[in-house]
Amino acid sequence: MNEINQSENWYVCSLVVQAKPAKLSQVKAAILAIPSAEIHAEKAEEGKLVVTLESHRQLALADLIDTVKEIEGVIVVSLISNYLDEK
Repeated sequence: MNEINQSENWYVCSLVVQAKPAKLSQVKAAILAIPSAEIHAEKAEEGKLVVTLESHRQLALADLIDTVKEIEGVIVVSLISNYLDEK
């Protein structure tokens, strides 16, 4: 992860990622390859993952969400919460 200037804002969002169950391991690997992405829970039989993404720029966070949407095997990405830590 890139070093962050302590005076910058910090953005965190949580997602539910629905993937094809047969592609779940590949989807998980692709998500974990994204800097600052974490997988917190999964329901393998349904292909569902709970994911958080973090960034110091809001637009970068939107780009990361788009990156998750474009992973082969992902069906839908739902934004569950969005948090801003203002400095």
